[in-house]
Amino acid sequence: MKYIITVLLLLGFNFSYSQNINPSHIINLCSGQTVQGTTPTTNIYNNLYTSCSTLPLSTAITLYYVEIESGSTFTFEVSPNTMVDFDFASWLNPNLSNLGPSDRGSQNTILGITTADIGLSMLEPTQLCETAGAAPPATAVVPGMVRWYDVVPGDGILIAVDHWESSVVSYDLSFGGDAVLNCSVIGKIYEVCDEDKNGKESFDLDQIRDEINNINQTFTIDFFEYEADANSLFATNSLSTPFDVSITDSPKTIYARFKRANGLLARVTEITFIVNEVAKLPENDLMLEICDFDYTKDEYFDLTDIEDQINNLNTADIDYKFYENEEDAIANNNRNIKNITNYLSATKTIYLHISINDKCPIIVPIKLRVLLNFPPKIIEYSEFCATPTANSLVYNLTKSESYLTDYETQIIYEFSYHTTRNDAINKTNIISQPTNYSVPFGTNEIIHVRVEDDRDCFIISELHLNSKERITFTDKYNFECEPYILTPLPLGYNYFTQPNGQGKRLSAYASEAIIYGKQTIYIYGNSLFVDEEYPDFNKCTYETQFTVYNNDCLVPRGISPNGDGLNDSWDLTPQVVSKLSIYNRLGSLVYSYGEGYTNQWHGQATNGSVLPSGTYFYSFESLNGIKTGWVEVMYETK
Repeated sequence: MKYIITVLLLLGFNFSYSQNINPSHIINLCSGQTVQGTTPTTNIYNNLYTSCSTLPLSTAITLYYVEIESGSTFTFEVSPNTMVDFDFASWLNPNLSNLGPSDRGSQNTILGITTADIGLSMLEPTQLCETAGAAPPATAVVPGMVRWYDVVPGDGILIAVDHWESSVVSYDLSFGGDAVLNCSVIGKIYEVCDEDKNGKESFDLDQIRDEINNINQTFTIDFFEYEADANSLFATNSLSTPFDVSITDSPKTIYARFKRANGLLARVTEITFIVNEVAKLPENDLMLEICDFDYTKDEYFDLTDIEDQINNLNTADIDYKFYENEEDAIANNNRNIKNITNYLSATKTIYLHISINDKCPIIVPIKLRVLLNFPPKIIEYSEFCATPTANSLVYNLTKSESYLTDYETQIIYEFSYHTTRNDAINKTNIISQPTNYSVPFGTNEIIHVRVEDDRDCFIISELHLNSKERITFTDKYNFECEPYILTPLPLGYNYFTQPNGQGKRLSAYASEAIIYGKQTIYIYGNSLFVDEEYPDFNKCTYETQFTVYNNDCLVPRGISPNGDGLNDSWDLTPQVVSKLSIYNRLGSLVYSYGEGYTNQWHGQATNGSVLPSGTYFYSFESLNGIKTGWVEVMYETK
């Protein structure tokens, strides 16, 4: 009966001294923190007891909550910054709706001891509580420091620090043991960018629930829009997923209610969502364009013109930084372009770092274009690229257009053709048929080409037209044994032995320009003979031919190689010999010569010895075919 009475008394003690704790009065803490406490956070609780005292804590209370992420032992220490008496009570896995006496606590006195520290210690083997006014030896091994907690992941500890002697003296609260605390208890912030620029973003509460639960996922977590609902175990108006947050509502705070497996309220944690605005950009690519009026291929740009385009689409204040390369823009370093209102540049791409409130930066390429960034050109339009008529050359002026724009293909230009520069400047008196422009023979003209883009930038280039009749030769007939000699041709023409500029190139007045016998000569005109750097539109050719007919020249009947300068050698130059063979009366070959024979034989054998006087027989291949006959060698005295 006595045992039953004792149990009833204890139950009555717990019931009489229970307290309902509002989670909003609790400060959630995390590992690595050292808290400096000063004034109490609340004075509404007057019924908080330790397990070893009938004297409650004062109403000058600060409440802290920690939660175990991992580890097996937990301690804490409250260290006043001066010798002021603090008390404490702590609860492992407390029932906030019905908080009974603590399972750890100290209400000792600091009289007669040298430290005012209180808390849990790994040095205390057994004592769990120190009663009101306890002094050594009725205290723990270290006064104020009772036994540690054995913990598992998911355990929560509520700590009440009692400022009963002074509400103004500060203290340090630190943690020990091998436990690592769950930092999600202090609240979580989820910050995103409104990438799709629709003014809101959706958050997956199921994913967040998994993230903020402990490693063993022992809590039941629900989310509420209002803190009062989260503090109630019976509230059912929890939020569903996905949860939308607009930029205008940002930052938006909701409340996560943590319930233990036994259904008790463990804690309430703030979850804050921040949706950051992303700068809106024009739909088209960002570009700045300036006419290259001085033909230098670079111009001064005012980069703030881009800012005006973007500001027109946004209401927020936007931060701009311009960079010459993308890597620096991404790094957002200090190598940005400084002189943004007068930036000298050729056509190229730079990069813009854009952010709002230094959040959600985006990197945007900006195309700087120096319009008509090619110089005016002056070129002679080759006569070979024109079409001859009876009295003129007809030019297609439009074939020069790609060359005049440096083969730019991404921009559409407008071309107009004029006979004077003033007309080109004023865009007057435009040539109506530039594809069929006729220039009479013997006439030089300058065509002024106005090249204009869609921004009204223009340059004026020149096409020089020199209209000349084509070179043509009739066949040549010589009735005596005299060679035909090639005369010089105008610039752009050359003689060749084969069509299309093939074979041997013949130079006027050179040895190869002396033509014996019958031979066809090709006159080949090529604009590259004038300038090897001509562009493709100006690469054209022309060809004509004529044949030289010479009467067959007589073969000399004899030589007298005596050194008197007369008939010393057998001269077959007019025959254009390609192979020569000489035989004696017995038919033996005594001398031979190949391609290019003119007058090399003067009576010697092939080995250089002197042949005797007499009659010899020949056979040679020439321009006019194979010829045979005899020749006399006579050595006369001078």
